[in-house]
Amino acid sequence: MTVLSGLLLVAGVLAYGVAGAKLHSGSRAEGSALRSGQWWLGTSLQAVGFLFTLVARRALPLLLVQAVTSAGLAVTAVYEHLTGVRRLSARTASLIGLVVVSLAVVATASETGPSVAIEPVHLALLVVGAVVAGALWFVRMPPLLSGAFAGWGYSVGAIGARLVMGDPAHPPWVFWQLPWQNWAAGVLTVGAIVLGQMHLTRGLSAPDAAPVLAAMYFLEVCLPAAVGLTLLGEWPRPGMAWPMALGAAVALGGTLTLAFRLQPHEEGAAAGRPHT
Repeated sequence: MTVLSGLLLVAGVLAYGVAGAKLHSGSRAEGSALRSGQWWLGTSLQAVGFLFTLVARRALPLLLVQAVTSAGLAVTAVYEHLTGVRRLSARTASLIGLVVVSLAVVATASETGPSVAIEPVHLALLVVGAVVAGALWFVRMPPLLSGAFAGWGYSVGAIGARLVMGDPAHPPWVFWQLPWQNWAAGVLTVGAIVLGQMHLTRGLSAPDAAPVLAAMYFLEVCLPAAVGLTLLGEWPRPGMAWPMALGAAVALGGTLTLAFRLQPHEEGAAAGRPHT
C-alpha cells in the first residue's frame, strides 16, 4: 500500500504541476475563465491530482504529502519553460528550488500523528477556514495574496481530507455508514477546495505564475503543519524543531523574493512569446 501511495503521490504532483500551467493560461484568457478550455483542462488535472493524493494520504503522513505536492511549483515552471510560455531564468529556478526544498524540510520535520476520530473542534476549524476563504473572495487583493488564500482554502481541504481518510473506524468508501461528523467534514473539505480554486484563478490572471503558486504552496504546507502540531499530534522529530522553523522562514523569504524582486526583464520572454 505504501509503494502504491508513493506512485500515486508522484503522479499527483505531475498532474498538479501541469494543471498550474493550464490554469495560468486559462485564467488570462479573454472573457471569463469558465469559457477557457485551458482552464477546464487545468481544473480537471487538479481533480486528478487531488484524487491521487487523497488515496496517498491514507498510508502517508499529511505533511509528507503536502511537502511533495509543493514540487508542483517546479513542474509548472519547467513546463512553461519547455512550452515557451515563460523563460525560466537561473535566478528564478534557484528561488523556486529554495522554496520547494524549504517546504520539504518543514513537512518532513514532523512525525506522523495517530489516527483520530473527527471531533467538534476539528469541524469548528474547518468551518472557520471555509468561512474565511469565502469572505475574502469579496475582497480585491494583489495576486500574491490571492495565491496565499488559495493555499488557505486548499489547506483546509487537505486537513479535512486527512481527517476523513484517517478515521480508522469509518473508512469513507463505506459511505452509507458514515456518521454526520464525517459527512460534514467531507462537505466542508469540498467547499474549501472550491474556494481555493476561485482564489487561485483570480491570482493566476497575473503575468507570472511563480509568485502566486509559491504563496499557495507556502500556505498549503505551513498551515497543515501548524494544525498537525496543535490538534493532530504531529510533533517535530527530536532535534528538528529549529530546522522546521528555519525552513518556514526561508520558504517565506523565497516566496516574497519571487513576488517583489524579480523584474519582468529578468524572466526573458513575455507570456505567450516563444523563447529562443
